Amino acid sequence: MNNIKNQIETIKSSYNQTFDNYIKGISDFDLLPKNFKNSKEFKKFKKIQKCNSSDPDIKKYLNPKRNMKFLDVGSNVNLISYKLYKWPSIYYGIDISNKLINTVKNFVKKNKIKIGNLYISQANKTKFKDHFFDILSCIGILEYFDIIYIEECFKEFNRILKPNSKLVIDFPNQKHPSFKTMVKLENYLKRPRYNLPTNKEFETLIKKYFVIDHIDSKPLMIKYFLKKLNQ
Repeated sequence: MNNIKNQIETIKSSYNQTFDNYIKGISDFDLLPKNFKNSKEFKKFKKIQKCNSSDPDIKKYLNPKRNMKFLDVGSNVNLISYKLYKWPSIYYGIDISNKLINTVKNFVKKNKIKIGNLYISQANKTKFKDHFFDILSCIGILEYFDIIYIEECFKEFNRILKPNSKLVIDFPNQKHPSFKTMVKLENYLKRPRYNLPTNKEFETLIKKYFVIDHIDSKPLMIKYFLKKLNQ
C-alpha cells in the first residue's frame, strides 16, 4: 500500500512540476537530455498520434447527450485544452493534481462555464454516489500503476457507472516499437511505471467488470471501448 501511495505522490509531483514549467513558458521536452531529445527514436516517437479524451472515436462511442453525466478521470486541463465543456453532456473531472484542478476551476469561474464539478481525487476512491455517471473516460492514467490498483479503479468505475453505460480507457501496447522510448521519456519526466501488468493480464482484468465492445490496438496506447455489465 505504501508503494502505491508513494507512486501517486510521485506522479502528482511530476504533473505539478509540468504545470509550473508551463506557466514559465518551459516545455517538458526542453528539459530532456540532448542526446535523447535529438535521437532518432525520440523524433519518431514525437510523430506518433497521442490519445486524449476528445479523440473523435472516443466522442463517437460515448455519444454524449444532453443531461448525461460524463466523468473525465485524470482530467488534467482537458476541459480547457479540448473544450470538453462544449459536449452536450454534463462535465465532471477528477485529478490528483491540486494545481491543475484549481486552474481549471478558475477558468470555469472566469468564463462562467456550466459544468458538474471538479474534484481533487484518486481514480480508485471517489465520493460519487452509486450509478451516478452515464459515460466515462480514463486516458493516460492506468499505465502508471500495478494490477491491484488498476482493479480498484475498475471496481470504482463499475460502482459509479449506471447499468449499460459506456466507458473508454487506454493502456500501453507493450509490443509497439516506440513503447521503450515512451518508458524512457516517462522516466526522464519522473513518472516511472510501477509493476506494469502485461497486456494480457490487463485485458483479463477488464473482462471481470466490463464487456469489450471493440479495441483499437494499432496505436502505442491501446484504446478499449467498453460497456458496463448490466448489474
